[in-house]
Amino acid sequence: MDFSTWFTFTIMATLIVMSPGPNGVIVLKTLGQYGYRPALAVILGLFCATFAHGLFVLFGLSALLIYIPQAFLTIKILGAIYLCYLGLKSLKQFFNAQKPPISDSISDKTKVSVTNPNDTIARLRSFMKVGLLTQLLNPKVSALYLAVIPSFVDFTAATATVDTLILTLTHASIVGSWFVLLATVSVKLLPYFKDTSVGRWMNGLAGAVMLYFSAMLLTFETKQP
Repeated sequence: MDFSTWFTFTIMATLIVMSPGPNGVIVLKTLGQYGYRPALAVILGLFCATFAHGLFVLFGLSALLIYIPQAFLTIKILGAIYLCYLGLKSLKQFFNAQKPPISDSISDKTKVSVTNPNDTIARLRSFMKVGLLTQLLNPKVSALYLAVIPSFVDFTAATATVDTLILTLTHASIVGSWFVLLATVSVKLLPYFKDTSVGRWMNGLAGAVMLYFSAMLLTFETKQP
């Protein structure tokens, strides 16, 4: 694979990652409600899941998912249910009369404050799982990989495996870099969202958007061979 091929893929992948989607909603919601470090944990989950999708393509698992209607339908439903769960969870916080407290200091929003380091690690792992599951349970990513990777990799060449891994790592790195940038810039706006009513409406908006993406995922179809 030459540089021009890699560069073309990088530009295309960047535009796809930057387009609005559930990943961005989850990152921003986590950032606004829990702080910067939990948002980074979510982004790490997105990175790992994106790389996993590339490995699925490499070992043919994505092809099985797409070519077997029952498997594709199962993953699609699971993904939609998970997004629906996240959306309903946010809406519950929106409608809850006991509004979630928002810290008075920006420093409290950028760290997990617990006395036990093990609790900190466990909590960050839970946020990482949110990003991991959101990306893994999205069959659109598998379909995208199956549609895109063959256009950039010659699977008859001896370097096919290396080329696939390079493109996968590139895509995952773009995912991580873009959302870290988004979180880093957005964290500067946190002082403007100290008002509890603003935080409550942010939960409501995030919940509605997640339900929308859940419905869109259920309507997603891929062409069968």
